[in-house]
Amino acid sequence: MEALIGMSPPEPPVPEGDKKKERVAVGAPFTWIAFHFWYCPEDAINEEAQTYARVYMWYVISRTLFADGTCKNAPWM
Repeated sequence: MEALIGMSPPEPPVPEGDKKKERVAVGAPFTWIAFHFWYCPEDAINEEAQTYARVYMWYVISRTLFADGTCKNAPWM
């Protein structure tokens, strides 16, 4: 994800004393995507505008065609 959009969401916190391994979604929460990429600045350089376009396409495709079971995350694969 870092190579494609330049950042990735933080790892979810693991509660102390929780010995069982929890499944972690491979991707990004839609709320994180919307918070960081909601609006492309008007003065964005070409590479930055391409990143916003890439994230927008990822968001739309993962919300409509390839939604995960929770409908809360955008899988990056």
